[in-house]
Amino acid sequence: MAVPQQAADSGGPDSPVLPNIARIRNFWLNGSRHNDDDREMAQRIELCGPHIPYLVRAQRSLVRRQVRYLVTHGITQFLDLGSGLPESDYVHHVAQRLDPTCRVVYVDVDASIETDSKELVAGADNTAFVVADCRDVDGVLEHPEVRVICDTSRPFAVLMTELLLHIPDEEDPAGLVASYVDAMPSGSYLAISHFGEDDRVLEGFQIFEGLRFGRFPAVSLRSREQVEKLFAGLALVDPGVVPVPLWRPEPDDEVLRNPSEVRMYTGLGRKD
Repeated sequence: MAVPQQAADSGGPDSPVLPNIARIRNFWLNGSRHNDDDREMAQRIELCGPHIPYLVRAQRSLVRRQVRYLVTHGITQFLDLGSGLPESDYVHHVAQRLDPTCRVVYVDVDASIETDSKELVAGADNTAFVVADCRDVDGVLEHPEVRVICDTSRPFAVLMTELLLHIPDEEDPAGLVASYVDAMPSGSYLAISHFGEDDRVLEGFQIFEGLRFGRFPAVSLRSREQVEKLFAGLALVDPGVVPVPLWRPEPDDEVLRNPSEVRMYTGLGRKD
């Protein structure tokens, strides 16, 4: 999800901690790792885009459904790219409830959430959080902590939850995806969720800036068709690429009146 510039930037070790998108999302998910500045920024974002907290909750519910699907289909290793704070019943909680042998590595480029994230996974077996740039595929896969937790010669799942929103076309997001897919052995899976071309989101950006709450960075909203193309060479799991609430919904999911109109798309692909 896009965030205001001041929520995305962080200074040096002696700089004040500014509102941070991972902590703002944590607030919307009823987590515990946020402060007054994060909550104030969250409220400003809600004023301009009141549907955004729902989308964050829907995305978290989606990840739980996808992880449950993957574990029941034999996947026990997970690489969550651009993870944010691993709280609020997230990947390792869900996977290890179903199979305690599951292994999970969370990866995020934001060093300011490292301490909180490592505290959140402390005590969980076969689970780690590492700071790394997900665009550096070799750097991620060869990271010492990743190698300790995951055996990448065996099938694993790569989760890209809103990661590609921040990868512009000129940085070749399809090439980034393909590089991870190339590194995955047969039987592995790739999950993507991505904000689509949503007029309400764009209007929210404009309102936010118009109220002088901050400046939104450039983001790349992509159509359903563009998201489908990112799964090139993979076998899509039914129901294919669909709005997030329509991907294998479960009875306890939050109900939305028109789920087919949600402009946030997801899919899960298997490498044969």
